Order: sequence, then C-alpha cells, then structure tokens
Amino acid sequence: MDARFLVDPRGSLVYADGQGSPLVGRTGYFRLQATSPDWVLLLRSPAEGGLAPPRPRVVLAGDVSVFPVQDLIAFLGQSRWSGVLKVSCPGVERHLVLKDGDVRSAWSDSTADRVGEVVLRLGYMTKAQLDAVLADTPPSRLGKALVERGLLKSHDLYKCLNEQISEIFHGMMLAKEGTFSLIDQDIDEKSITHNLSVGMQGLLMDSIRKIDELAQFRKRIPHGRVVVIRKKPSDGKLEPEEDALLALVDGQLTVLELAQGGKLSEFDATRITYRLLEGGYVGVAQQAPAPAVKAPKVEPADAGPLDEKRLLGVFNVIFREVRNEVAKHGNLDMFLSSANAALRGSGVSMSRVLAGLSFMEDGALDTDMVLTQFNQLKSAGHMGSEPLMTFKQALSDVMFFLLFQAGELLETRADEDLARRVKELLSTLDPK
Repeated sequence: MDARFLVDPRGSLVYADGQGSPLVGRTGYFRLQATSPDWVLLLRSPAEGGLAPPRPRVVLAGDVSVFPVQDLIAFLGQSRWSGVLKVSCPGVERHLVLKDGDVRSAWSDSTADRVGEVVLRLGYMTKAQLDAVLADTPPSRLGKALVERGLLKSHDLYKCLNEQISEIFHGMMLAKEGTFSLIDQDIDEKSITHNLSVGMQGLLMDSIRKIDELAQFRKRIPHGRVVVIRKKPSDGKLEPEEDALLALVDGQLTVLELAQGGKLSEFDATRITYRLLEGGYVGVAQQAPAPAVKAPKVEPADAGPLDEKRLLGVFNVIFREVRNEVAKHGNLDMFLSSANAALRGSGVSMSRVLAGLSFMEDGALDTDMVLTQFNQLKSAGHMGSEPLMTFKQALSDVMFFLLFQAGELLETRADEDLARRVKELLSTLDPK
C-alpha cells in the first residue's frame, strides 16, 4: 500500500488519492508521537490489538539519524529475514529486496544508481551506445538487451549488477538523516529481473571497510575529480592492478576517468591511486598541468666569458625549471600570480634592473626588456662598481624566492629533485 495523505496548513489529515480512504475501519482515538519531520506515528489509545492486516505491511520504522542502518541490516542478515527494506533520505529513496537474509535485488530513484550509469562508469560502453539501446528498451530489460546485442558479456553484466547493488547498499549505510521502514511481504521470484543473491554479511563488511578506508584516502585524494600525474615509472614492485592503473596515467585524467578506463569502481580506483601515491609513483593535482616548456640548451662555462646575456640565459633556464615542476603538480596559475605580484611589488628584489617586469607564460623573464634596463642602468652608473655581480645578485634573489614558493607547493621528493637540478645549472656559471 502506498496511499498518500496531505497535512494541510491547519493540521488536518486529508486523503490525497481520491475516494475510499484506507483509514476507514480505523476509527478511534490515536496519540501523535514525537518524531523527526519525515514521518508521522499515531498510536491507538488505548490499544485494542487484533489481527494484523494482510501483507505487505510495515512492521518496523524509524529515524536513520538515531538508529544506525548498519545495525538494522546486521540484524536482518543474521535473522535471515525476507521482505523489503526502504531507506528514504533527502533527495533519494533506496530499497533492498531480501530473501532469507540475502540481497536479491536493489532499487534507487537516483539516476546515478541506475544499471546503465554503472555500465558507463565502469567503461564498458559509451553514452551514445547506451542511449541507442534505451531508445527502444525498457529500463527493466536493459541488462539483458545489452547482452543480446553483444555490447556486454554475461560476466560483465554480472559485475555491473553486483556493483549496482553494492553502491545502493553503501548509499544506505552512509545515510545520516531520513527514515527507514521494514516491509513484511512475500518475495515473488518472477518479479526479480536478474537471478542474483548477494550475502548481506559480505556487503555489510565491505561497506564498513570502504567507510573506514575512504576516510584515510580522502586525506590525500579529496575527491574523484583530482588529476593523477605520473612521477616515476613502474619498477617491477607493483601489484598487477597497480601496474594496470599506472599505465593509464597520462597527467590529464582524473581518478574518475581512470576508474572508467580501468573498468573499476570509484572506490577501487581511489584505493589503487592512494597506494601509488604512497609509493611515490604518482601525484595528484586539482587540474591538469600546463604543458611543459622545453628549456633551451645552456652553453658550457668554458664556451666564453661570462656576460649579462649568458648570465640571464642560465637564470631563465632555472626559472623555467621551477615553473615546469610546479606545473606538473597543477599549481601553476597560483604560482605565477604570486610570483608576479611579488616581482611588481619589489617583494623579491630592490634592484631597479627588475622594475616593472613580469614572468612570461613559460616562467622566464623577457630577455630584451631585462637587458635593455640593465644597459641603461649600467650606463647611468646605477649598477655599482661591479654591474655583473649586482645583476647576478638580483637574479639570485628572484631564484631563491621562486624556490621558496615552489617548496610550499611541492612534495618533499619533487622539491629535492628540483633543488638538485638548479644546483647543476648554477654550476655552469662557475669558472673552470
């Protein structure tokens, strides 16, 4: 029974589905019990007892916020109960159909929980392929239609259906507000679209594990939309599933996209990415890094005497190195914005040779502008008795500021590798 009633602004209870209210035959006094806003409980006062109404009937209902769903689910599995469990939360309602304590099917009114969406998330087909099948297939027959048309293997459909049940079950476990109701009814095997039977205890333990592990994963992978960036290749020490996911990492794909490419759930892709992060194989960023700019070749120190052009050339290579390393980790816009603000505000160096300059998109300073200002200041006698050393000090100040900024954004290993490369570049300025 799914009769609807309206409580009008005056507090009157009105049957909203036409004539013949199902409350006929329930005359008498009832006391309204205090409940959460999502449900109403009336208890006859005094109680009369009597025969229970025919099935289906609600035998238990409650408030999700104070009676954890996982406790109820554990009880239903242990008692090998048959019937339907409904959990209604703000914005979504989910059902589990139980037979002797096992889950036979699951339903949700959330679009994300539909089997077609699960098939897409696991990367078995494209949206266009799915839409073409749905155009002439009722949703209840979608799985069978995909297999009949050769778009999905039977074992892949089985995986998708199990994943659908697991996600709906997990959504119930995460419910923090709303209501639950337990409906005592016969389970018609003919009404179950797919012959599945998933153990309640296994689903429960798996969901609890996911909740615990995800809390740890979210410390480094805040959501599935972060971009995964390769930091080093496989070295033969990885598990097969880790190797497979690492092979998909191209610096542009998010965790969700890697999950789709690897035919994994978001949780499994997050779990594997976390292990790769811990091993230093990948990093994560909020957005895909800008393409790296290839640094020009630096002439060796003995190619000629050190002058302002060659000095600036080496430092520009260093600036690009820093820029490119930050870009790999997806923090380029913030980095360049902060660096340019400091440069324009004389927060990096007080030298007039850098006045009014900004870093270009590739991370370098404009060679013509810098050298023009250097020569003008040198001719006017504003660069001191050793113009080249004064120029080098100004560029060094910029370099150390950029390295400091990068160190705030990079992981320790990346920061150390960058410092090593910068040291090697600086050594080209030392006389042999």
